[in-house]
Amino acid sequence: MARTNLLFCCLLGIITLFAACNKDDNNDKYHELIRLADLKLQEAIKLAENQPCKPIEEWRIDTLSYRYVPVHPSFEEEYNGLIKEYRNLSEQAYKAYKPGKNDPLVYNTTPAEMAPHFGLRCKEGKMIVANATDLELTEIDQLLDELFPQVVGYFNDVPCTDASKWSIATILKDCEFIQFPISNTPDSRAFRELATKYSHLYQVKKYRTEMDCPSSNANPAKEVICKDGKAILVY
Repeated sequence: MARTNLLFCCLLGIITLFAACNKDDNNDKYHELIRLADLKLQEAIKLAENQPCKPIEEWRIDTLSYRYVPVHPSFEEEYNGLIKEYRNLSEQAYKAYKPGKNDPLVYNTTPAEMAPHFGLRCKEGKMIVANATDLELTEIDQLLDELFPQVVGYFNDVPCTDASKWSIATILKDCEFIQFPISNTPDSRAFRELATKYSHLYQVKKYRTEMDCPSSNANPAKEVICKDGKAILVY
């Protein structure tokens, strides 16, 4: 009986050890595939970032998982090939990872939330996808002036029939808190994109000009009401 128990324990130990080794092998494969995928991604980015300026209308902007990349037809085939390899390796890595019962799913395919871009620019002889920090202050001021009425007035033509479907948004203009009603509609995503652009531009301007703005609104709106089909703020 003791001999049988000993044999059983030995077999159980071998099975457990094999399973652990097999899991380690799978995770080693996962990490190696992730490393190779990242190398391909970095190679594609380096290719795109080291291109001389050509007419802007010839370029397109590609959106990767965490950044924007300028792509020109002169190297697009090579770039697309590298991105294809990157995605294939990433998919293999996803399949290779075998988490244990209590292990986290470390392979995360959720795209990172990226700052807005402001088109293509030629900077220091290279083509880039510009963010707010790449812009001159005069251009930032011009874009802020253009975006402000679009953001504040985005929902002006949306009928207000149920105040519970509205909320209050706040942005800054010349250190003044500007509040306005916004509606939870299918167009709210487009509104958020405009508001995010405005916010990024304003923060860059605030930093560069050392604006000393108040940290809180001294007179915030209390609620939104519907009056004659219009959303109105109550203070």
